[in-house]
Amino acid sequence: MKTDVYTKTVLTVIACCLVYIVGRDIRLVDNSYAQTGATVDINITQIGGKRIEGIDLMGGSYGPSLPVKVFK
Repeated sequence: MKTDVYTKTVLTVIACCLVYIVGRDIRLVDNSYAQTGATVDINITQIGGKRIEGIDLMGGSYGPSLPVKVFK
């Protein structure tokens, strides 16, 4: 009877190792990489359908205010 338990244990360990060997290279999600090269320039021209004009964030004159919602 002990031989049967030993055999089942060894075969289970072998089966688990085989499943690991097969499954370790499977990727469920593609790898992602950082973008290399030039800087991407982003210019925001509208917020909520309203055009943004005359706003100088570097200390100059400020134009129309931006809509801001504050949540607690």
